[in-house]
Amino acid sequence: MCGRFLFTSPPDAVARAFDVDVRHNFPARYNIAPTQPIAVIHIDDQAPINKQRPIFNLMRWGFIPGWAKAGWHERMGGKPLINARSETVAEKPTFRAAWRRRRCLIPANGFYEWRDEGGTKRPFCIKPANKDLFAFAGIWETATDPDGGEIDTVAILTTSAGPDLGAVHCREPVVIDRANINAWLGEDERDVSALLPLLTSQPLDYWHYFEVSADVSNSRNEGARLAEPVGQGDLFQ
Repeated sequence: MCGRFLFTSPPDAVARAFDVDVRHNFPARYNIAPTQPIAVIHIDDQAPINKQRPIFNLMRWGFIPGWAKAGWHERMGGKPLINARSETVAEKPTFRAAWRRRRCLIPANGFYEWRDEGGTKRPFCIKPANKDLFAFAGIWETATDPDGGEIDTVAILTTSAGPDLGAVHCREPVVIDRANINAWLGEDERDVSALLPLLTSQPLDYWHYFEVSADVSNSRNEGARLAEPVGQGDLFQ
């Protein structure tokens, strides 16, 4: 799964990397947690078909399907749906409409995972070995919030962990490479099955990771120190 991540690139770097107009002057964030607003890049589906292009928005991290009625979140146990399994996203009623029509990118510079060691969980920061800024695959939906208003919500797609991360966790977030961005965002729903091959783990040596302070486990903590190595640093990768 992916339950915490960092996004530290400045707005101009995001604009260049994804060819999108970024008007939000957002600060670097080293401990982004579920239910918080996160940066999302998606197709502007309110524009005419011939003028639709990627736009940058903030959305709530915690997916709610558009058909959900008041109280749905509580009936589902109260936990936000921060991830969607790529193996079932096309079939699950909760996610399948968003999968067909509302895919997105979530810019990031890394994420955190906790390795269970017999009841003790050790946090690791995980980043691409050869790049700084990248993007998770996501799906989004406009839903009704508890007060009756509209809210844009988003989930990160995950898949089985690849060769780099199997020693840390059994899942990893899906990453969309730059070469596949246009297809990911713009594929017509009639041809969406062509995107399934993108929902894979990364190959050997894509990720590197290092142990970080347990302070990252508290979502109220923030700052660059949370993403700094502790102990033996790059002990595992």
